[in-house]
Amino acid sequence: MIAKYLFTSQEIRQNLLGCLEIALFMPKGSERFAADKEAMTRSFLIPLLFLPISIAVVLSAHPGALDAGSMQVMGGIYAMRLFVYLGAYLALIFAMTKVLNESAEDHLQDFYRFATANNWLTIPAAMLMAPLVLSYMSGNHEWGDIYPLMVFIALYSYAYTAFMAARVLRIPMELAVFVSVAGMAIHQTSLDVIKQVTVGVLQMMA
Repeated sequence: MIAKYLFTSQEIRQNLLGCLEIALFMPKGSERFAADKEAMTRSFLIPLLFLPISIAVVLSAHPGALDAGSMQVMGGIYAMRLFVYLGAYLALIFAMTKVLNESAEDHLQDFYRFATANNWLTIPAAMLMAPLVLSYMSGNHEWGDIYPLMVFIALYSYAYTAFMAARVLRIPMELAVFVSVAGMAIHQTSLDVIKQVTVGVLQMMA
């Protein structure tokens, strides 16, 4: 039962190669990702595996000392943000693929492939940021030193996501850029909304 949710060695090689090719803006990369529901479901393991690392980085970069309770609240906020962001973003892509495709089968295949590729593309961005994060956490650099480079890597990741969207969804690059920018906006807005809701709930409980 558990094995069906794990990746085969062939799938890992295929998808990592697809990530590399998309990150290098090579058209063939988007074709390497499967377009079925099972592959899409397994692909959500990728952002989940990176979630603890991203939470640890956010907590360590937070100005000032945090007590255990504050760390738990912030960790919960950033964990919830992943689910809200992916849910809202993929709902948008689902609606777009439904409008763009007359065939229900094509609509679902495009959606599955996009979601799978989008989840796997977490890896190249994380690998590029890893040296900066390690340098910061080891004390070699301050957060202000690495932050501009992390912003640049984030923008680069949105650029190759737009490239992937254009290939997978078979849409003009202008619309693909909208897809990528919408993902960035949803990613930030979801954090702001969750923070406001959390503050409101804590105030009611106080």
